[in-house]
Amino acid sequence: MKGLPGWLIEEGTRALSRAAGRIASSGPSSEAVARAVGVAQRGLQALSAVQEQALHAVGLAAKPDYEEVRKRLARIKRKVREIDRKAGGGGGGGDGESR
Repeated sequence: MKGLPGWLIEEGTRALSRAAGRIASSGPSSEAVARAVGVAQRGLQALSAVQEQALHAVGLAAKPDYEEVRKRLARIKRKVREIDRKAGGGGGGGDGESR
């Protein structure tokens, strides 16, 4: 068994091979290049989805998880600053984190 990294590389290579095959069989037109790029992008999206599922399956966070946490943390920091301002606290002017 190749393992997850080997499988991911193999799937990515297949997607790129399909894209290259479409370019070679269609001639050098911009439409063929656009289709090939579309195929490659869909392949990369599928690869990302599989990678995210695999990471979640073993209990690890994927990039979208970190992005969501970053957004939530930014919202919380804004709310803390707003509450601090309404309460009349000067609060040190930092980023809301205590050290």
